[in-house]
Amino acid sequence: MVTVSGIRVWVGLGLSTVLLALFFFTLDVQRLLDALRGANYIYVAPAIALYLISVWFRALRWQWLLKHMKPIKVKRLYPVVVVGYMANNLLPMRLGEFVRSYYIGEREGVSKASALVTIFLERLLDAFTLILFIAIAALFVPLVGVAKGFEEQSSVPWTLLVVIMSVPFLAALGSLVWMAYTPDGTRRIMIPLLNHLPTRAQRVSSAQLNMMLHALKSLQSPTAIPILVSLSLPIWLLEAGMFFTIGYSFGFQHLYQNPTEMMVAMILVTAIGNIGSSIPAAPGGIGLFELVAREALVLLPLASIDRALAGGYIAVVHASLLLPMIVLGQLFLWSGQLSIRSLFMRARDSNNTAADSLSDIDANGSGR
Repeated sequence: MVTVSGIRVWVGLGLSTVLLALFFFTLDVQRLLDALRGANYIYVAPAIALYLISVWFRALRWQWLLKHMKPIKVKRLYPVVVVGYMANNLLPMRLGEFVRSYYIGEREGVSKASALVTIFLERLLDAFTLILFIAIAALFVPLVGVAKGFEEQSSVPWTLLVVIMSVPFLAALGSLVWMAYTPDGTRRIMIPLLNHLPTRAQRVSSAQLNMMLHALKSLQSPTAIPILVSLSLPIWLLEAGMFFTIGYSFGFQHLYQNPTEMMVAMILVTAIGNIGSSIPAAPGGIGLFELVAREALVLLPLASIDRALAGGYIAVVHASLLLPMIVLGQLFLWSGQLSIRSLFMRARDSNNTAADSLSDIDANGSGR
């Protein structure tokens, strides 16, 4: 019998295969191999170190989002974040988010559903930060050419592409902040709508609404968004630093006029590549990330970079993002005598039975 999760896996793998084929089809493979052979990989190790530090800041930010549920030390959250990223890198459709919420629930005794809401909030904060980077960079770097280049590639008007890649994230973040500040108002709006559902669905949806509002309590502080953005900035600046450092492996320092221009370009490639590949699909965004980040690097006006060279560079960057998390995550799981397969199966089973569990929770979010 084919399950929903099984369909997701095959859809994700199929999409990844198609996108990778497109990635190789749209460049000179021999020149790509030459670029990979000619790279100086000594810079990869410090680049990975920067990325591991950025993940520490992710754990610090998550600690802040979870603090009203339970105070948890960053050193305990760090392995959970790594395992979640490992799962995302191995499973399609961002199923690693469910694995992470299940793992933190089992490990620390917090609500899995509420933890999942905080993870969704993290994603929106990431998108907001990356959009902020692009907006600031656009004041100094003409990006219309980049947008028009993506328009030619996708046959979608560049203005519509900008709207698609920014408005949904900003609207979702704004909605969550509003819900956090006005929980009673949110209930007044939602409860009458939920009353049109069947009785069991009402109970489940009401419980889910209360769990979501509980998860968002950390946003009620007036300083919440500034603090969360200040924690998000080093996450992405460090990841951009990883892009910058690996650029030295491919001689990018000779293609840009100065290190400042190179850093601005790497920030933009980091932002555009991650936003463009944020659609839940292939494991680790394989295929989509390579295409979007490569084209961003080629289309940016700060330097003239060959598509094959850009492809080789992005392939190494993506491998440096994926493989350390997979290896480190596996080490963390081994230390707890777990495997990613067993953890995913438990998370899936937990997700499948969540509706049954929630049906026993009343509209106030308490058990019978």
